[in-house]
Amino acid sequence: MPAQIRKTLLHVEKTFIEGSKEAPSPLTLIAAVAVIKNPWVNLQNGEEFIEDLKPGILDVAPGLGEKLTSMIIKEAGSGKNVEGYGKSAIVGLKR
Repeated sequence: MPAQIRKTLLHVEKTFIEGSKEAPSPLTLIAAVAVIKNPWVNLQNGEEFIEDLKPGILDVAPGLGEKLTSMIIKEAGSGKNVEGYGKSAIVGLKR
């Protein structure tokens, strides 16, 4: 099942001066974020232990990656304007 996206956020940061030095051209950092429904929600209820998370990750990752990447490329104007990239995840528990 594809990721159920609750919301997205696009953050654009422009740095004009760094270390008291003016940049020849502003450095632009773009981050795209998505909040998704936990595909392993049953773990929170103690109903099921999922030994292998990989199938679920492979299920949600392509669509999520495509959505976030397209947001960044649209803001950057072109993939050619992207000089580097990274990825991360933050997982929280509802108590």
